[in-house]
Amino acid sequence: MRDNSRAIHRIFTKGVFNDLLSCGRNDIFDYVVTRTIQEPENMTHGEIISEIYSHLGSEKRNQYYYMNTLLNRLLVSNKHNVNTTTALSQVRIDQHIADFVLINGEAVVYEIKSDLDNFDRLYDQLSDYFKAFRKVSVLLSCHDFGVVERMSARLGDMGDAVGFYSLSENNTLFGRNSQDREPKNFDDYLNHASIFKLMRKREYENVLMKYFDELPKVEPVFYFKACLVRFTEIPILDAYRLTCEELKRRNKIDVVTFRNIQKELRSVIYFSGLERKMPELELLLQTKYKG
Repeated sequence: MRDNSRAIHRIFTKGVFNDLLSCGRNDIFDYVVTRTIQEPENMTHGEIISEIYSHLGSEKRNQYYYMNTLLNRLLVSNKHNVNTTTALSQVRIDQHIADFVLINGEAVVYEIKSDLDNFDRLYDQLSDYFKAFRKVSVLLSCHDFGVVERMSARLGDMGDAVGFYSLSENNTLFGRNSQDREPKNFDDYLNHASIFKLMRKREYENVLMKYFDELPKVEPVFYFKACLVRFTEIPILDAYRLTCEELKRRNKIDVVTFRNIQKELRSVIYFSGLERKMPELELLLQTKYKG
């Protein structure tokens, strides 16, 4: 296969699959197929997607590959129940964006450092994540644990609380790697404003109604600030718990639908809300590629 790494890393996105579902083609998809797949006209879209994904796994595993592996491991392999667990992606927390947040009985942020990433911003990223969540983990290549060991001293007070997991060369997760460690609760950085800004309007209204049984009565232009001020009156751990309960209501998908999604596509379908188009998607995956 030729080196088409820049294009191939753009395949597993909502835009590409919206195009494929709406008009049967996408320029990026066609570009990658013609340069990486032999005799694609003899293959279905589903078979082509599997081969492209396999290529990602054998070369430079990108953020999508890590995230999809994480989602499959957590929600398909019975580590967590799809019906009682919510996963979120690209969650803004102050100046950074968390790659993956899993909310079950508790919430855990996963910062993904793929084969294509560096660790330059890790300290600042983790510091921001701990302002909104009690547990934070880093998912990285098994080859990068040496980097983590050298950085541990820089993590300061939060260093002992951060969890670390490795994605092995065989693409296994949460195995018996002696260097893996579970995250611990760390509350020192929790901040009302950071937690509040995780929520949508309906969600923070639900929290305020649950705790105070009323909402601020102010002019619309002052409403957001008034709600935030009221939110800061809730003890921080109660505010955190109530917020997680609201976030957990997002991204609901039944276990049958989730398991029926082709494994290479679960992350893009789950996080893009494309499960509503499952009949069209299943037809596309069974259709021969025409180019």
